[in-house]
Amino acid sequence: MTGTRLTRAIPVLPSLKVADSLTFFKQLGFAAWAWEDPPSYGGVTRDGAELHFFTTDRKEVCEWTSCRVDVDDITGIHEQALAAGCIHPNGGLEDKPWGYREFAILDPFGVLVTFGQNLED
Repeated sequence: MTGTRLTRAIPVLPSLKVADSLTFFKQLGFAAWAWEDPPSYGGVTRDGAELHFFTTDRKEVCEWTSCRVDVDDITGIHEQALAAGCIHPNGGLEDKPWGYREFAILDPFGVLVTFGQNLED
């Protein structure tokens, strides 16, 4: 091993309309940026976490995609997601046997994002 340290991963998620994906995540407190008008690529950031989006015309690609975002205050982001009405029907807030409290949301095109907090933190 060379001693190289990985410092961050940024998921690049599919979107049928990048502008709508960015607007969706802004309601959860993310700041958005985009290239082009209308955007074919863009991203959102919050507290050092970042998600990018690219345009696709295949809805099934969106529906087959997911990512996880770890947080230090699961209750706060859960309240924002509740207010936005975007919690996955089977993804309510609960403690998992693998030591995380988590919930899942669906973006407007079916991408699943799971927010989790390590119960040991």
